[in-house]
Amino acid sequence: MRITGTISHGKHLGHRLGFPTANIAADHPLAEGERGGVYAAVISIERIEGPLACMVNIGRHPTAPEGPPTIEAHILDFDEDVYGRRAVLETKAFIRPERKFETLDKLVEQLERDREAVRNMGLV
Repeated sequence: MRITGTISHGKHLGHRLGFPTANIAADHPLAEGERGGVYAAVISIERIEGPLACMVNIGRHPTAPEGPPTIEAHILDFDEDVYGRRAVLETKAFIRPERKFETLDKLVEQLERDREAVRNMGLV
């Protein structure tokens, strides 16, 4: 799927867990039938040379459920302030559905496995 939008601030939970994310305020709602979960993707951000490989969570975050569904991209090997910039996100592969973890530590362990899976895909 292809999602366009502006990168906005989120809850900053990903940053605190060691997985900072670019939250995408999508221009259009996701279409019916597009499933949430974790994806391997590439993201292009205005004024940044790319595309860049990322893992994306689309959904409600059942381990730390607060607020509406979100689109959050953890960009591999990237650490720049991109708030307010336009982005185009293209999913490449579905990794897994969302699920609730017993603890944040268990979530971090899974995120590390997800990131490694995306890295091994060699998307860019």
